[in-house]
Amino acid sequence: MSIKFSVVQRANPQKRDDPAKYYANIIGDGKTTLSDLAKHASTMSTVSKADILAVLESTFEKIAQDVADGKIVYVGEYFTLQAGGSSVGAETEKEVTAANIKTVKAVFRPGKMIKDALKLATFQKKG
Repeated sequence: MSIKFSVVQRANPQKRDDPAKYYANIIGDGKTTLSDLAKHASTMSTVSKADILAVLESTFEKIAQDVADGKIVYVGEYFTLQAGGSSVGAETEKEVTAANIKTVKAVFRPGKMIKDALKLATFQKKG
C-alpha cells in the first residue's frame, strides 16, 4: 500500500507576483478504526476482539485523561502525546494568567517505530 498524493497549485505567499508552482499534497485514503485495530490484534493472539477492544478503550481513556492533566504520555517506541497551545502576550509576568491561554491542542510526536515505517513508505499519485 502506498501513501496517496494529489497535485495542487500554490502561490508563494512572500512573492505574490511570482508564478504559482505545483506541489505534491499528501491525502488521506481510507481509515482504520479502533474496531479494526482490535480485530487485527485478535488475529495475532489468542485474545478475543472484544477483550482487546476493552483494553484499547481503557488505555486511550487513560491517555486522554493524562494529557488533559498536563502529563507527557510516552507510548513505547510508537508515539508521545502532550498538551500544547498558544497564548496572548502580556507586558509583565504578573499579568499572565490562565485567561491568556487561547488555544490548547494535542501535540503528537511519532516515535522510532512510526518514523522507521514512514522512511519505507512509497507514494502513488491519485488520479
